[in-house]
Amino acid sequence: MTRLLGAALVVAGGVSLGLCAVAWLDGRVRDLGELAAGLDTLQRELGWRLAPLPQALDGAAKAVRGPAADFFTLCAQRARSPDGRAFQEIWRDSLDASPLRLKGEDKALLERLGGVLGRYDGDSQRLALEAAAAGLRTLQGAAADDRSRLGRVYGVLGAAAGLLAVILLL
Repeated sequence: MTRLLGAALVVAGGVSLGLCAVAWLDGRVRDLGELAAGLDTLQRELGWRLAPLPQALDGAAKAVRGPAADFFTLCAQRARSPDGRAFQEIWRDSLDASPLRLKGEDKALLERLGGVLGRYDGDSQRLALEAAAAGLRTLQGAAADDRSRLGRVYGVLGAAAGLLAVILLL
């Protein structure tokens, strides 16, 4: 009976590992969408209201939820602190410190945007925000395809790994 229970727990562990990978893929799709929506809000705040950058970041944080809201909030807080750092560094550090589920290409796109914000005129910032939001939406579409394609694969691999471990242990 104990062996059967142990085998069931090992299989359940393998399945849960597969489901965690699926959840990460799903979270990436959500985070990319929320970031794109936040950049749209940031564009409106900077382009139309002509709000200062920390206020515009606060507006973006209020427009989204989840890790993207945490990112914009953290960035706004750090932009207000007078430590003499360039906004590009603040943006990159906030990106690294936030719990966003991003791949390297996602981060690279956002880091390029950080070099433009707070540094150039309003039109340049608006164009950079539009391009970054469009890029994030493209990446979101690719991530959704990955989720639907790889989601089942990760679930099956997790279950298969659990079954293989049980066979090897018995």
